[in-house]
Amino acid sequence: MRLLVDENLCDRSLDVRLRAEGHEPILAIDVGLQSFADPRVLIWAIGQGLPVLTQDSEDFEDLHDLIMAAGGHHSGLLIVRVGRDPRQSLTNRAIGIAISKLESSGLPIRDQLHVLNQWR
Repeated sequence: MRLLVDENLCDRSLDVRLRAEGHEPILAIDVGLQSFADPRVLIWAIGQGLPVLTQDSEDFEDLHDLIMAAGGHHSGLLIVRVGRDPRQSLTNRAIGIAISKLESSGLPIRDQLHVLNQWR
């Protein structure tokens, strides 16, 4: 899956892991989106037809709700929740596997918000 990796997850080891799982990540920092507000990141991703992988659940959940309420569309939001308990957090490997499982499930990605922690 081609996807935009939000700045809060931009790390070269995640990039390597996602590629090892067969995905095509585009890091926000590599396309000049560092320090951009979340709405601008999502606008760029929509223009490129890419789902966004992010840890910023609150802001992107609000953006998803706004777009859906306005009758708009986006390419998908993939959320990684970070818990207080490290056992609930996803490693880079687990993120790659979760994306692969979601993709192979056949569920729609477009216009959807998926929490990857449920796809371990």
